[in-house]
Amino acid sequence: MPDRRRVYGIDLGTTYSAVGYVDETGRAVIARNGEGEETTPSVVHLESPTNVVVGTQAKAVAVIEPDHVVSLVKRQMGTPAVYAFHGQEHTPESLSALILKHLAAGADVDDEVRDVVITVPAYFGMRERDATRKAGEIAGLEVLGIVPEPVAAAVHYESGQGGIGRTVLVYDLGGGTFDTSVIQIGDNAVDVLCTDGDKHLGGADWDARLADHIMTRFVEQASPAEDPRESDDLLQEVALLAETVKKALSKQEARAVNLKLAGAAARFEVTRAEFEAMTEDLLDTTVAIVRRTLDTLAEKSPGTTVDEVLLVGGSTRMPAVAARLEAEFGWSPRLFEPDLAVAKGAAVWALSRRVVQETARAREDAPSAAIGDERARAALADIAAATGLAEADLARLSAKSTRNVLSKAFGVRLVDPDRNDRSYVHHLVAANDALPTGDRTLEAFTLRDGQTGVEIALYEQAGTVPSEELDDNIPVTDGTGHIEGIPPGPAGAPVDIVLRIDEQGLLEVRATHRSSGRSLEIAVTIGALSADEVARATRVVDGLTVTG
Repeated sequence: MPDRRRVYGIDLGTTYSAVGYVDETGRAVIARNGEGEETTPSVVHLESPTNVVVGTQAKAVAVIEPDHVVSLVKRQMGTPAVYAFHGQEHTPESLSALILKHLAAGADVDDEVRDVVITVPAYFGMRERDATRKAGEIAGLEVLGIVPEPVAAAVHYESGQGGIGRTVLVYDLGGGTFDTSVIQIGDNAVDVLCTDGDKHLGGADWDARLADHIMTRFVEQASPAEDPRESDDLLQEVALLAETVKKALSKQEARAVNLKLAGAAARFEVTRAEFEAMTEDLLDTTVAIVRRTLDTLAEKSPGTTVDEVLLVGGSTRMPAVAARLEAEFGWSPRLFEPDLAVAKGAAVWALSRRVVQETARAREDAPSAAIGDERARAALADIAAATGLAEADLARLSAKSTRNVLSKAFGVRLVDPDRNDRSYVHHLVAANDALPTGDRTLEAFTLRDGQTGVEIALYEQAGTVPSEELDDNIPVTDGTGHIEGIPPGPAGAPVDIVLRIDEQGLLEVRATHRSSGRSLEIAVTIGALSADEVARATRVVDGLTVTG
């Protein structure tokens, strides 16, 4: 049994984050932060070259010091974005690592938060998921796994609600991302049937609309002598006020607003009806994505119906969400611990992974199956003793597997000689294909007479809808290779391409020039940062003092 007693689930949210664990009674609970709160704002204030503030205090100065504060960094995960502060460059991964480091250090628990599972939006591709894993590594955490947020919510639902045999649709509207996933909960597995979403849509967009409305009303009523948008203090006040008003309007029909600037003052009311009207198009987008998800479900699993709809993510508290889903689809959605379900489910999943990993490790190099089983039982007993949970409960927990789907399509670049040698991407695996994918094959052909080499280049779908256009796909790092030494011959010689992806995101390709037998193999884990970049980011993060 490892020295560390517990494993933790971290909901690394776009606007708020939380840490969960399974306590000695077998319940998933939340570790409060140093301020006694269950959630922590995912905001980073790089205050000086050596000091970083994360959380509530960072959020309080987000507008006042915009050049030193980063919010919504999760939307940039897996991209080549670079942030410069005090002469030091940061990536989305290193900034996320600072949030994770603060969450781990500030959790009110009786041991070290080190072994963790981190959640990601269901619609994150392989690149973003690997970026999240590397953020954990940069923070000094041992990342046991990456789990999609809807899967974590479904695991929490199943563990406490007895949802076996049900098909649930998770509508996850967080602070900065939106996902829908249809998940089937069986006796021994939690299966994702399909998923869709938008990583640039979330509660922050509702807040921005409301903040702009509040500022416009203030100018109209107060007629201030100076432009209020030139006042960082007022912009900060309005930004924080908008979130407060949004939350209030989830419970009240109207909320009074008071603002002052340089002697000018205004008092007015914002109604829920006004707020819903100004953000209706945002809700329309989520409904369109839900319809797309249901279309995919009907195509993939004809006859499968949704038994229950779970609302996850703080922004699903807005009454318009449930009302719209009921009006559009006839559902009666259930608000399911919107701020905490993901972290709690991740904690349950983390414990199950710990049992699976430790019992598998115990069986390694055993001289016989019987001895391996005996060692595995001893490992299970050690975990039971350390956590206070019954061995039978741990065994049941670890026996349930989770099976995911691809969120983005992958394919190879081809050239169409009939369209002026236009390059395009042919997807061999599609979004919502189950993992592992198994072998997917393609017969391609050489383009020119006398051709002696073939380039194989892999691409990942970039947008929300698959497209063969080259600009709508992202080249896979280290996903390009060449078959060399092909004997010269006429154009049209067959090249057989086989692609497969495993559960962990390892993409393998084998391309063979059929007549010569010349071949190429590529094995690459989709990621955004190299090992050297991770090491460099780790040094930077280790050199900073993180406070909250």
